[in-house]
Amino acid sequence: MRDTREVLLRVPPSCRPKGAHDHEKSELTESIEEYTEGIYRLQEEMEIVGTGDIAKYMCVRPASVTVMLKKLQELRLAEHTPYQGVRLTEKGRNLSISLLRKHRLVERMLVDFLELPWDDVHDLACKLEHYISEDVADRIAIAMNFPTTCPHGNPVDATFNDGSRRLETCAVGEKLHVVKVTDERVEFLTYVLDIGLVPGVHIELKARTPFGDVMTLSVECENGTMNDVSIGRDVATSIWVTNAGWDAAKQPEI
Repeated sequence: MRDTREVLLRVPPSCRPKGAHDHEKSELTESIEEYTEGIYRLQEEMEIVGTGDIAKYMCVRPASVTVMLKKLQELRLAEHTPYQGVRLTEKGRNLSISLLRKHRLVERMLVDFLELPWDDVHDLACKLEHYISEDVADRIAIAMNFPTTCPHGNPVDATFNDGSRRLETCAVGEKLHVVKVTDERVEFLTYVLDIGLVPGVHIELKARTPFGDVMTLSVECENGTMNDVSIGRDVATSIWVTNAGWDAAKQPEI
């Protein structure tokens, strides 16, 4: 017998199967956006970004990168020229800047408003950034009084140059101010939090070994005393500093 019951409930538009008019939006999957954002980050670090660099950064096989690059080119997000590397198009660059803004605003909200651990919000923000509209991001910025950095010190406006440099480039005797931490893996953030090497603290580079490049730092503690710690190059490359007392330029409003 045919069921003639009337269904009054309707699924919200955002939850419905995508139609032809939603094709372009549906093509921008979470994975595609993560690759685009990853390439942007790599472009900030090196002149030529190769498929091998992307594979290492994304922790995937080179063959997976090759497949994804074809999709990015089809969507006009990136260009790949053999032996000349991968470059984002203007469309890809704008997408990455938008994603990073959402990511860093979400991190700030999770830490400052929801009081989640400083070293355990990056992965959650990585997921949420793909589902937040520009309007929602704007409202978060307003609610959080227009933060200029994420909790780890990275600019909300990814195009802003904060004038910092890697700790590994500094010389013995320099007095420095920690600006940001760029390795946002949970285990890395937990480690630097444990030794007090976080944005806002003052440090002094006391010594470094001629081989192995181990640095000895005096790190400012909450009570104003200095604590000596030793770190390797893999840590120093992800800690960005300025000279102590350096007045950073005023960052633009978000």
